[in-house]
Amino acid sequence: MMSSSTTCTTRILGTATVAALLALASAPSLAGNYAEGDPRPVPLASSTTRAAVTADAQQWLQRAPTQGYTDGLAQQAAVVSANSRAAVAADTRLWIQSGLAAQQNGEAGGDTTRPAYRQAVAEYNKLRASPAFGALVEQFTSQQAAAQLHTTVR
Repeated sequence: MMSSSTTCTTRILGTATVAALLALASAPSLAGNYAEGDPRPVPLASSTTRAAVTADAQQWLQRAPTQGYTDGLAQQAAVVSANSRAAVAADTRLWIQSGLAAQQNGEAGGDTTRPAYRQAVAEYNKLRASPAFGALVEQFTSQQAAAQLHTTVR
């Protein structure tokens, strides 16, 4: 039989051996430049030369918009639509009638990849090209004229 001191020594040696093996296995994770945990930046090799980067930056600066105040720059005149109120009202009516309003204000919004949205656009284009658009413009024009006459008579 083994004595109790030999058993105790064997257990201590076994535990120390397991601890040493675990320490060796975890050593790479404690080293620097470990992929997940090292906060130090890793230098990257670039295939672009310094001269090419400088030339690209200078080219961009020539095309870049000015920063700060632009009072000295010539401004283009604002383009105003030539549509009348009646044409805009008729266009809005067709937009609603074609189903584009429901698609735009629906849960998916104006998702142009959805078949229902494309179908509504096709319907809108068909309505806009039809004589119904001109009739709607005439109807809204006459309604506006009647409303102006009504407010003038009062």
